[in-house]
Amino acid sequence: MGTLINVAAIIVASIIGVVLKKGLPDKIQKSVMTALGLGLITLSLGWFLKDFLTIEDNILSTSRELLIILSLVIGGVIGEWIDIDFRLNKWAERVETKYKLPPLAKGFIAATLIFCVGAMAIVGSIQDGISGDYSILVIKSLLDFITAMILASVLGIGVIFSAFSVLIYQGAIFMLARQAEPLLTTEIVSSLSMVGNILLIGIGINFMEIKKIKIANYLPALLIPIIYYAIISLF
Repeated sequence: MGTLINVAAIIVASIIGVVLKKGLPDKIQKSVMTALGLGLITLSLGWFLKDFLTIEDNILSTSRELLIILSLVIGGVIGEWIDIDFRLNKWAERVETKYKLPPLAKGFIAATLIFCVGAMAIVGSIQDGISGDYSILVIKSLLDFITAMILASVLGIGVIFSAFSVLIYQGAIFMLARQAEPLLTTEIVSSLSMVGNILLIGIGINFMEIKKIKIANYLPALLIPIIYYAIISLF
């Protein structure tokens, strides 16, 4: 249910954003994207630190530093080897050409990454699958509604297609959580969340045009914590 609410929110917000797009001058669009980038970086950093920092006996410490770095490095190498970013763009361009659609690649990819790689998508879908509590996904839906409307007002109709990515991605996590509940430990979930939030920070940097980062090529990093904990569970 939570994922369906999320999908509906993105579709409705995207339509509203496309309507608003016609009245936004270029400088306003750029300002909006910079503001969205700042917001993404700030929120994602806060979510990351919540899992990364721990306090024991009034002593502040960090956790899983090496795992996070290895996840990003190994995931980045795999992603660059496959060149996920290039393949996503080419696929979107083929769809544009085949169905004579307006440019949608940038909006589709940017929105898909924002809505899928963050902590709320992962934790919310797992919680929904395990206990049926979709409160986190409802909150995410509200945030995604605002984000989708802003993105669509700048990047156009491509944003609406990210709803299908959310349906597939969060739906898969939901089903996995229902089938593999005992395997999804707190360490795995929080590690996934930390890596996902770092990727969101990278998206924020892209929106602010500080540096172009091919975030899609780092998506395999989300698999590394799962593989790591699966291996250590054998010993």
